[in-house]
Amino acid sequence: MILDFTDSAVTDLHAISEFTLTTWGKAQEERYLKQLYRKFQQLLEDPARWRFREDLFPKCQVAIEGRHLILFRFEGEVLLIVRVLHGAMDLGNHIPDNLG
Repeated sequence: MILDFTDSAVTDLHAISEFTLTTWGKAQEERYLKQLYRKFQQLLEDPARWRFREDLFPKCQVAIEGRHLILFRFEGEVLLIVRVLHGAMDLGNHIPDNLG
C-alpha cells in the first residue's frame, strides 16, 4: 500500500505545523506531527476500521487525531490523504471539487 497526499492535504499539514510551532513550540509541533503520521500508518494497516462519509465525497473515510479530522480514500493500492482539517471547520466548504 502506498501513502499519498493531495496538494490540499500537504498545505493543511504545513499550516498545522506552523500553527503548532508558533503557539506551543518545537517539541509540541514535533509530537503532534508524529501523532498524525502514526495515524496515517494505522489507516494503512486497517482500512476497514474507519467510518465512511460519502456525503463529503465518493469513498471518503474519516479518522480523528487530536483535534483534526483526516479525510481520506483508497484508490486501488494508494491511500490518498485528501484533507487534514480542524474538527471545528465546516468540512463541506473545504473539499476539493475534483473528487467526484
